[in-house]
Amino acid sequence: MRNRITATAVAAAASVALLGGSGQALAADTAPAAPSQLTVDAYKTWLKRAPGGGPTLKAFSRLPAPKQRAFVGYLQNARVFKAFGITQTGDIPSKAKTKTVRYNRDVTFTSTTVAASRTAKSTKTISLSVTATERIFDIPVTSATTTLSYETGKDGMITGKGRKSGHKGTNFNAAFTVKAGATTFGPEANMLDAVTNWTATPRFKSAGTKPIKKLQVLTGLGDHGTATTFRTVGS
Repeated sequence: MRNRITATAVAAAASVALLGGSGQALAADTAPAAPSQLTVDAYKTWLKRAPGGGPTLKAFSRLPAPKQRAFVGYLQNARVFKAFGITQTGDIPSKAKTKTVRYNRDVTFTSTTVAASRTAKSTKTISLSVTATERIFDIPVTSATTTLSYETGKDGMITGKGRKSGHKGTNFNAAFTVKAGATTFGPEANMLDAVTNWTATPRFKSAGTKPIKKLQVLTGLGDHGTATTFRTVGS
């Protein structure tokens, strides 16, 4: 599914955290009042303090100055984050498959789905995972992953047993705090959905004032296929 910070706000901001299934923030924010916008220097400082931010900082620092300014501009552009969305279909079993949608020449959105099945006597265990990623100048900024597993019988029908789901994600966009709620199930006729709701809250005036809500749905189609979507919901 991916704003300039003042030096004071950067010092107060908490780092990006890997998100498990508990609804924790991808990027914690303890800054006081929201500053107006994110700067290049402040973004570098923020990345230095973010666990796991080293590779992003290294890649960002290699960009020429004009691209660094453009990169930071994209981070705090709410239109870009709202546009972050992609759908994908695939087969089971399947090696990792990636679909790419280009927002413009600098920004891309990708969806990578992995589908596998394991046979045990008269049943199969289906394991699925999908990750939506926003990239700016081919540098990963924000990613959201939903996972799903379930059991099917000899006829390929979902038995209702062995259901598991979860989510995780990373966020190296200092302009937004990203959180996810618990992943829920949505059963249908020989179909099973794993649904995760993500919320991106602006941390700077230049990123807007309203949260941007995202819906990620991973669907298992019995023992033969998958369908996924990551999109903005509401206004």
